[in-house]
Amino acid sequence: MDGIITSIFEYPYKKIGLDELEKIIKLGDYAKLVETISSLIDRQIIKPVKQSGKNGLNPSLYLKYHIMNKPAPDKQLINEINSLHYMIEPGVFRKNTEKYIKNREFILILDDYLKAHSSNLEYPLSENERAYQIWNDEKALDKDDNIALLKSCNVFDKLNTYPTPEPFFDYRRGNDIKNVLVIENKDTWFTVRKLMLDTPNFAGLFGVKIDCVIYGEGRKVTQKNNSLQDYLNIDSHFEGKVWYWGDIDHEGIDIFLSFVNISPELDIFPFAEAYRKMTELFEHLLSDGNTERLKGHTNQRQPDNISKFYQSIDSESAERIKDLLHNGYYIPQEILNYAVLKDYIYCEG
Repeated sequence: MDGIITSIFEYPYKKIGLDELEKIIKLGDYAKLVETISSLIDRQIIKPVKQSGKNGLNPSLYLKYHIMNKPAPDKQLINEINSLHYMIEPGVFRKNTEKYIKNREFILILDDYLKAHSSNLEYPLSENERAYQIWNDEKALDKDDNIALLKSCNVFDKLNTYPTPEPFFDYRRGNDIKNVLVIENKDTWFTVRKLMLDTPNFAGLFGVKIDCVIYGEGRKVTQKNNSLQDYLNIDSHFEGKVWYWGDIDHEGIDIFLSFVNISPELDIFPFAEAYRKMTELFEHLLSDGNTERLKGHTNQRQPDNISKFYQSIDSESAERIKDLLHNGYYIPQEILNYAVLKDYIYCEG
């Protein structure tokens, strides 16, 4: 309805014929056309020109309508727009309040975040990481409409994000590969790689030595024709370790279990301390009352052998993760962003 109202107010004349209204409303069903025009009259958007006559159908509609004056924006709404954080330029919303109303929830979440945590923008994050940090939706900046909206109020560049183009499959430090970290998602892979490049004498994360970080590309790492052992050119006597790190949801856990199942020649472990930290930060978000925004993928099926995952991590973390999944939550890897992970680097030499 908002789009219809906007189009009517943009019509170049003070009166509009029924045929032009039909083109704007774009409804093939006559009953719905009558209902929509009645609603527009009730909302004082249009007013029938009674002298124009009716169309002769039942129920009948007048053939012409006055377009009423566009109502002045609500004073309270304008005050709200003017009170947005200074990084969000309000001019575009003052000129187009319908645009603000349509995107109000999205903008207000950003406004609340900037007012409370703008100092977090000091550190560059990937787009997905920043999206999760602000909106608890790692895909929020994947949507072209959202990016266009943020650019229109000159705030997108201020969010200090970096793009994550399609990466090389792995990044290695040296040729003697003994400790491999496989990461489910591209943004987190790119961030760990960036930390390795940015940190002199980088040795590992969370006390775990890392010689090579691999982007697992979701389920790609579980395919038999994508053997990790073949890729790394590791012979059958390899005695090193492979760590796996993914989202905390049934899908991410199933990827780990499937990876273990199709790679019996590799010594594979969950990256337990990362899972522990993910859980800790997520529980902090829950304590702030963001429960509905944090609900997860309820259509995912629990893996039959999920107990094997719980047995491979410490019992406290296992119970906390069980409870979160049982209550419909999920935790994407993006919760551990660059600014968090930099504090868990250890160096040698």
